[in-house]
Amino acid sequence: MDITNNFIDNYLTWLKSNINFKKIEDWIEISTPFLDSHNDHLQIYVKPLTDNRYLLTDDGYVISDLLLSGCDIETPKRKETLEQIVNRLGITLEDDSLTVEATPSTFAQKKHMLLQAMMSVSDMFMLSRSKVVNIFLEEIEMFFDIKEISYIPTVQFNGATGFIHSFDFAIPKSKTKPERLIKAINNPNRNAAESALFAWNDVSKTRKEGSRFIVLLNDIEKSVNDNVLKAFKQYGVNTIPWSKKDDYVSELLSA
Repeated sequence: MDITNNFIDNYLTWLKSNINFKKIEDWIEISTPFLDSHNDHLQIYVKPLTDNRYLLTDDGYVISDLLLSGCDIETPKRKETLEQIVNRLGITLEDDSLTVEATPSTFAQKKHMLLQAMMSVSDMFMLSRSKVVNIFLEEIEMFFDIKEISYIPTVQFNGATGFIHSFDFAIPKSKTKPERLIKAINNPNRNAAESALFAWNDVSKTRKEGSRFIVLLNDIEKSVNDNVLKAFKQYGVNTIPWSKKDDYVSELLSA
C-alpha cells in the first residue's frame, strides 16, 4: 500500500466530511474542521460578487482574537511578518480582515490558501504564556544567520493535487546535501501536523528525488504531544525541537 497516497486520500476525505455550510443573509458561512486556540472551529464567510466571482473572508476573526489575547501586532517586525504571510499566500488584509476573491474554478485553492493564512497568522503571532514577545520565525532567521545556515524564506510549490503549498524556508541542494523544505510550527498540535503533512506529501511528488522535509517545533513553553511526533515519524519527516536546535546545526548546513 502506498502510505503517501493513502494519507492524502484520507486527509481529503476528512476535510470534505467535516465541512459544514450555513446561509446567513447574503453570506455563506463555512465551518471547517480546523480548530483555533480556543478549540473553536475556524470559519470562512463567502459572498457572491458580480462577474461570477466570490469574496472569501475570515471577517476579521484572527486579528481580533490576537488583539483580545494581548498580542501587539503593531511593532515594525510583526507588521512586516504579517505582510509576508498574506503576500506569499495571495491574501489581502482589509481592515483587519483576511480576504481573497475567487472564481468557481479557483474556489477550492483560494479557500485552502485563506485557511493557511488564518492558521499561519494565528500561529506566528500567538504569545507564549510567559509573554515572550519574539516571533518564532524571527528567532529562526536569527539562528540561521548566526550559524551561517543558507536559506530561502517563504517559498511556494505546486503539489500533485494542483494545490499550491507554502513553506517557511528552503535550504537549496548542495554537492553533499539534498534540498530541504522547512515548516516552523509555533504551536504544535494535530491541526498543524496534519496540514504540514498534507503539504509535504502533496509537494514531494513534484520535487526532485531525495528532497527532504524538516519541521521546527517550538517546545520552549510546553512539550510537544507524543501523537504529533509519532505522526511525523510515521511519514518519515524529521522534527527538530527548538530547545535542542544546536544539536541539529549539521543537519541544516549546506556542507
